[in-house]
Amino acid sequence: MNTILLNTVVPEPVADITTQSSEIWLRERQFERGKRYLIHAESGVGKSSLFDFLYGRRNDYRGSIFYDNQPLSSFKVKRWNELRQHAISLVFQGFRLFPELTVWENIQLKNQLTNHLSPEIITEMLAILGIENKRHIALRWLSYGQQQRVAIIRALCQPFDFLLLDEPFSHLDVANQQIICNLVDEQLRRQGAGLMICSLGDPYFFRYDDTLKM
Repeated sequence: MNTILLNTVVPEPVADITTQSSEIWLRERQFERGKRYLIHAESGVGKSSLFDFLYGRRNDYRGSIFYDNQPLSSFKVKRWNELRQHAISLVFQGFRLFPELTVWENIQLKNQLTNHLSPEIITEMLAILGIENKRHIALRWLSYGQQQRVAIIRALCQPFDFLLLDEPFSHLDVANQQIICNLVDEQLRRQGAGLMICSLGDPYFFRYDDTLKM
């Protein structure tokens, strides 16, 4: 079973982070593939930091993080590349898309690495999320909500054991949130994957196995 284990992890520095009431920091906490976790996190308590640690973008933390009983601190570049292409997918809070590229080009940057989705399935996803007519438009001309939808489709263009969503629907209305949640839910079920979502408070339209306070 694929698992992520946090063992007394806390970001450095910790001066601005309240940990006494946290169910994440300085605890032993395991996340299992196939289960869904909602992490309630106020601004400034390290939610983006947690996902950066799990994705290998940062390592400035105390404690230990394990993926399938292997410490992330031991991973080399090749292992990180494998993890990011086949095991962990992340929707960044700030999207991290390329504004000069088109919608289609942004998505293909990921899909060409993995060959996970056919052009027809990607086109269908664009249509479901209401942006199929934007596929050949440079990203800088899209609204934040449209860009957010592109980032989510890109994250689905790979196999994964865990999907990490960092405030993924902050620029979307309720109707679009529900459409995207349905699409994500379908992909989670298809892959038997786990979900970890950080939210300022909105549970969105998922059913969770556990809800934690950061």
